[in-house]
Amino acid sequence: MKIHKLLLVAVLASTFTFNAVAQQHLSSSQAYDKAQQDRSDANDLWEKKDPTPAELDRSIRILKHTLVFLDSLPIKELANGNFYLKARAYDVYLDMAQSYTVAGKKDSAIMMLEKRFAEGGSSRAASYIGDFPLLNPIRQEPGYLAIVEKMKKQSSFWQNEAFKTAYKDNLTDAEKVAGLSLLWSQAKYNFVNFDHAGIDWNQTYIDYIPKVTATKTTAEYYKVLISFYAQLKDGHTNVYVPNALTGQFYSRPPFRTELVEGRVFVTQVFSDSLFKTDIQPGLEILKIDGEPVIDYAEKNIKPYQSSSTPQDMQVREFSYALLAGAKDNPINIEFKTAKGKIISKTIARTGYHDVKGLKTLDYKTINSIGYLTINNFEDGSIGKQFDSLYTAEISKTKGLIIDVRYNGGGSSGIGYDIISKLTDKPFKSSASKNISLISMPGAEPSWIDNGFGTWNANGKIFYDKPVMVLIGPRTFSAAEDFTVAFDYMKRGKLIGMPTGGSTGQPVSFNLPGGGQARVCGKHDTYPDGKEFVGVGINPDITVKPTIKDVLNGIDAAKDKALQLLK
Repeated sequence: MKIHKLLLVAVLASTFTFNAVAQQHLSSSQAYDKAQQDRSDANDLWEKKDPTPAELDRSIRILKHTLVFLDSLPIKELANGNFYLKARAYDVYLDMAQSYTVAGKKDSAIMMLEKRFAEGGSSRAASYIGDFPLLNPIRQEPGYLAIVEKMKKQSSFWQNEAFKTAYKDNLTDAEKVAGLSLLWSQAKYNFVNFDHAGIDWNQTYIDYIPKVTATKTTAEYYKVLISFYAQLKDGHTNVYVPNALTGQFYSRPPFRTELVEGRVFVTQVFSDSLFKTDIQPGLEILKIDGEPVIDYAEKNIKPYQSSSTPQDMQVREFSYALLAGAKDNPINIEFKTAKGKIISKTIARTGYHDVKGLKTLDYKTINSIGYLTINNFEDGSIGKQFDSLYTAEISKTKGLIIDVRYNGGGSSGIGYDIISKLTDKPFKSSASKNISLISMPGAEPSWIDNGFGTWNANGKIFYDKPVMVLIGPRTFSAAEDFTVAFDYMKRGKLIGMPTGGSTGQPVSFNLPGGGQARVCGKHDTYPDGKEFVGVGINPDITVKPTIKDVLNGIDAAKDKALQLLK
């Protein structure tokens, strides 16, 4: 009998040692995947219709084992650098609460919700805890109601409910100072790019208090808030006006302009009716509302642009925002034609019913070279569209150009999906880090290093011909994440101009009067630590548009890529 006990102890010890060693060799993403697989295995048992007591018991055992795994020292150390792994216990407790509820063990279910609350996590838990119907049998239990009340109080605090006041034409001074203070505090504790901003944020806040209290309308107030966040010099840190003011701030006629060699030209027109009034690409803008266009932009546009780089600022100042203003206030523009004729036109900012924006994705084959334009990474169907194009046309080409010069971003995963079809090997995506705050006297923020991402090749589609990517200052956010991954894997050359230099994960929040704001809470780099936020991604081959190109409809960057691939 003693021998049997000794053998059992030896087996348990060896098993523990094996598991500990195995855990020490897991990456954070592998640990995350294991926890998710355990959850999936357990959920398959308690989510099924009429699970047996044995199945419920097994699901709970799996989830308990998952908690032990997540609480082990090697995994906890990994979780310190991976927010998503760290949050797995938070989700496991919810799984266990549902499993216990289905098993009729109400007290145990409520205990799991209490542990989940103690674990910390989303401050929005109170808003979605009602979305789990399996918890219905415990919803009237005193313990459940007590936990929900705690969640609501926590949510109200962290979601800044007291600041979410209704719109009125002129907010109170208290609301105005509260909104400014919220912007200051959210940036102080979440913003990741203060080194780039290069300002004394506390002093800036003090300087802006009299500015906000001096405003006479909510519209004036929001202009001050917008300029306040513009001091942070970050394209993912912005203030947005209330819905009641969007027409006053963001209305613009359907054509785009660009600063080329120090002069401003019309480059795109999105309305046929406007085009027929002779507003066409190639027109030079000399004046806006009687002011020389450069002076107008410097005075009226630039102070209100949140921008990470000079090239991004140029785009915002002379392209995105140059013609924006009140919808009921037409804009007077003095143009010069290619032949030198000066003409003046008063143009409505709204009222066009034939506006056609850029297509999400466009493709053509030019002399056996594929030319694929992707203008955003927001449309979830982009991957399927690419697959269809690959089968029908791209696979037959001898080279491919991917144009993301007008891609302002969206979901990074959509871009990585495209890259996965350009390789037969795993590839790396951006590395990132977040701020970590410790509540101790004298403590300053530290960094949580999330490492870089690793993505697998698609496996079904592999385009192995040469690829070039066209980039420019409008290449932004998720499109820069795409560019970083493509550049780092050395799949092909980048052609064009430096990108906008801004990506990250914004932290969004509400402001008094119905407005909103966001502050960048994640700092990204190349996988090897090379910086591009606040700098831009530089092309391998620089091609800048010239006035001659604009007047003659020449796309020099595309032509360069075609020349290299022919």
